[in-house]
Amino acid sequence: MPFWSRVFLLLWAHGVTSTNAADNPAFMMVSGISAPEEMCLTAASGGADADATDVLLEACAAALAAGDGRELWRRLPNGQIASAEAAKCLDAEGGAVVLKPCDGGSSWETMGNGQLRMGAAGGNCLSQKGPAAGMEDVAAHGAITASSTADTAAHGANMAVDGSSSTFWASALDPTGPVTITTDLGDQKKLRAVDIGWEFPAKSFTVGVSTDGVKWSEVYATDTNVLSSVSIPLGSVSASRVRVVMHEASASFHGRAVYGIRELVVRAPRLQTIVEDCAAAAGSADARDKYFANYVGEVGPCSSKALRSELPSLEAARASVAAVVAELAEALPKMSSCRGAAGFMSSAGASWTVAHSGRTDGHATSGNAAAIVQKVDSQNGVDTSAVAALLTEARRVIIAARAALA
Repeated sequence: MPFWSRVFLLLWAHGVTSTNAADNPAFMMVSGISAPEEMCLTAASGGADADATDVLLEACAAALAAGDGRELWRRLPNGQIASAEAAKCLDAEGGAVVLKPCDGGSSWETMGNGQLRMGAAGGNCLSQKGPAAGMEDVAAHGAITASSTADTAAHGANMAVDGSSSTFWASALDPTGPVTITTDLGDQKKLRAVDIGWEFPAKSFTVGVSTDGVKWSEVYATDTNVLSSVSIPLGSVSASRVRVVMHEASASFHGRAVYGIRELVVRAPRLQTIVEDCAAAAGSADARDKYFANYVGEVGPCSSKALRSELPSLEAARASVAAVVAELAEALPKMSSCRGAAGFMSSAGASWTVAHSGRTDGHATSGNAAAIVQKVDSQNGVDTSAVAALLTEARRVIIAARAALA
């Protein structure tokens, strides 16, 4: 059985997709580009309903795992190509390919060499701009500043983005007021996620993005963080700057408040979907201008909406557990007179490091099934690693408290 047939069957078996009849069969546009995985043309974050939604190359397996039909397209009678779920059509805006209202939009012609030409007699074809397929850490190429630094030479802001696990940025001890670390990415990027690896975690912090450094949009906020690493999905947010604002420390250094970030990663796609001269596009070394329709037969609405509807409940439960763990952790130093507490505090150290790997929920998965389950979780905002880490930290703190009170 072909690989994609196995994937569809597996997703269907897990309730991620369902089928019904369709007169106009949907298809995936599989790119010819060289990459570790097959890449498909997709509507960013499922297309939503907004105009000018980005059109991206995404790993086909990841797009399928999202369960929102972002990888599905249909041909309209006038030659336009419409998103099967977003009711918008492929078009160009300033050279970039986006989803726009279909009225008066561009038609597309499939050429014999695999190119997709815009307009019946046009000279521009669908292609990609950028070095290669996949994601990159755009923070590693930007400029970074911090409002507070303990020692510029030893723990400067640049050490949060230098790619080394042995260095970190640290704020001054006992900072007054919020501490901010900001990375300037240069040009606007379509950001998919921000990952923070803490050396000295912030209990309360926010993450914001901006296109000009003046107006900021808050994309994440918490006042109950107890983890040493956090991954924040952004969908496909356009920004040229990212900042982390820390309000309250959850770790201390010799009893003094401090913030520290070992790793700040901002993920964005390496490629941008564009139209360019067909002859120039044909000269690419990796066949990024070639697209092949892979018809999928009968498809219907997927069940990702049902899965995502449960996320608020999961987040509420996570926040509740984190709040209790944070309160208990704050109480631990006050138990120093209790039996066992001193030994625990000396072994715990200044930094809270949560060690975990793989699934910890007792369910065994293997091979392609495990990879697909992981992709479904990731694409739908289910951070199983963070949940497992929180439960690990909760268990550690509870055991420590019981030992102190024994």
